[in-house]
Amino acid sequence: MKKFTMTVLSAMLCGLVVLSACGGGAASGSSGNSDSPLGVVPAIYVEVAAKHKALNEELRGERDLDLYQKKLKEFDEYKAKSYQNALKEGDKIVGRDVPCSGDMYPDFQVTGAKVEKFDQGKDAGTVIVRVMVTPKRDIVVRESRRNCAEGEYSLKDTSLYYVLMKADDHLIELGQLNPFNKNAYNSSLKAEYAPGQMIQAGVPCNSEGSPVYINCHTRDYTEFAKIVFLREEDYNALRKQAYGF
Repeated sequence: MKKFTMTVLSAMLCGLVVLSACGGGAASGSSGNSDSPLGVVPAIYVEVAAKHKALNEELRGERDLDLYQKKLKEFDEYKAKSYQNALKEGDKIVGRDVPCSGDMYPDFQVTGAKVEKFDQGKDAGTVIVRVMVTPKRDIVVRESRRNCAEGEYSLKDTSLYYVLMKADDHLIELGQLNPFNKNAYNSSLKAEYAPGQMIQAGVPCNSEGSPVYINCHTRDYTEFAKIVFLREEDYNALRKQAYGF
């Protein structure tokens, strides 16, 4: 299996977007690529984080309370304008295809992935990607793994394993999804099939797809390029390499 390099947001802040920490206006995502799957949305969050880091360092030596509060207010205004830009840019990426691999499972085929929407919260920005999966053969589904006979699959317990990666195969984040579940992997099951039903080959496991949540406020996704699906054993080996467990 290839070796991948973990990329985290904090590791990028020391040398990235230095100019964004030295002025007003708003983060524009200029360090990103508007044609990439996530557009410049991730770059906006990286630029805000870089400015915040620089501000914290600057404020450590600030003894003038009025100036201290003024700088905080200016940053809050900058951040608000930056997040407005993120919302506008988030609208532009809805419906974009996200490159992905998905032909390593004996009974499942990942047929595609698209950006569903961009959600913005307080100091948070998440791109939701929907991944479509179909069975390669007719399969019967059961409620849980203990109810499954050989060749059957659990609506609750089935997992596909993936990594979010740069174009050069540097790893950004690891994750899992349940192809039958409209909700997130660790959320309550929202399936379209009932235990005992058969899903025919080529028919989606869930017609809306399963979500992958890309949290732009926790890691640097500026160079995100693709979703790579892995077998469980390769996923576990990569997780151990990246996290030590």
